[in-house]
Amino acid sequence: MKPIKTTAGKILLYFYHLQRRDFLKLNDLVLVFQKKNIIGGEKQIKIIDKDNSVIQNLLKISNNGNEIYNALVYLRDKKFIEVIAGNYLLEEYQEHFQKFRVSALGIDMIEGIERGKEEKSKFNIIFNIKLAENMNVESLLKTEVGSLIKASLV
Repeated sequence: MKPIKTTAGKILLYFYHLQRRDFLKLNDLVLVFQKKNIIGGEKQIKIIDKDNSVIQNLLKISNNGNEIYNALVYLRDKKFIEVIAGNYLLEEYQEHFQKFRVSALGIDMIEGIERGKEEKSKFNIIFNIKLAENMNVESLLKTEVGSLIKASLV
């Protein structure tokens, strides 16, 4: 299992790419997480709608809905993304996330890696993603979410 921070970093990079290339795809994204009780009273979080290509890519970044949920909450709480969240009580408890946008702080975090060692170190500390000395934003995107980017261009 990957650390939440690493999954969050990759999701932030993927969202940054979407915001630059196709903002409507990101802004129109709605994620519905269903929290279900399973054996022993433990809660399991799963994504309801898996037909969306963005959701499929998020599932490639992480292993399951629980990891995506935790990463999004982390990104939201750190103010790297802005998102509208709401709770709904239906047959099972559901939480909706919609209207995603990478915040100014998130953009500064990603684009800041081109400023120097200190910014690269900060990115590494926050997301547990190591950066090479000569890494720029494009090479970071290619390294961390390149396969998702290529798939979305096809």
